[in-house]
Amino acid sequence: MKVGRKKKPVMVCITSGKGGVGKTFITVNLAAALAAKGKKVLVVDCDFGLANVDIMLGIRPSRTMKDVVFGGKTLRDVIVKTPGGFDLVPACSGVRDMAQLLYERIEMIKEMLLSLEGYDLVLMDTGAGMTEVVLQFNLLADRNILVINRELTCLTDAYAMIKVLYQLFGRDAFDVIVNSSMNEKEGDRIFRHLDSICRRFLGFPLKHLGSVHQDEDVPRSIMNQEILVQASPHSGIAASCASMAGILSRWRS
Repeated sequence: MKVGRKKKPVMVCITSGKGGVGKTFITVNLAAALAAKGKKVLVVDCDFGLANVDIMLGIRPSRTMKDVVFGGKTLRDVIVKTPGGFDLVPACSGVRDMAQLLYERIEMIKEMLLSLEGYDLVLMDTGAGMTEVVLQFNLLADRNILVINRELTCLTDAYAMIKVLYQLFGRDAFDVIVNSSMNEKEGDRIFRHLDSICRRFLGFPLKHLGSVHQDEDVPRSIMNQEILVQASPHSGIAASCASMAGILSRWRS
């Protein structure tokens, strides 16, 4: 009898052109929404020198990605369970060598990620901008999600990232989440603005994954180190994340 190949997880990179757009908040709540749907999810904090995910979750990991890169550990050795029902590979903070990883070290991490089994999705939460680390994990991904908001600098930087990934590496498929929109109408407008620029100057459309609206519960959940989709399961944000998680759950590698 033939033994079937083990299913590989869908590698999803969640990124942004600039910092401060709520990318880690989106990642954590999407992961929790996916876990609530029965999906086995691993979040990888790819902002290696400035850990965010463990802080947002109120977790103090004994091992981090630093132990993988410099301590001879495997990814499995540093994975921790989270209150959101998903697993996490935590980054570390304030370590210069982690913030400026050599290409060989990045490749080592990528190879370990590609060898992972037992997960439906791996969500890679990158730093902002176009550093080598950010670009490499975007190129590793099966799907690329860009988080944007209404700020002109955010839209400009998001377009610059899309342009580089397309012109230098041939990437021409991007999903977009609009964060902190006033309502659905504004979220659609913000998305259409970026989409029209990509259609006009790059020749391909973007996909609108969804919008997360402004809500006073967002900063409160972050300050309390809570996952909003769990703390306020009947909120509009929880509904938005559940809707987007439904789309992600149908993705295949």
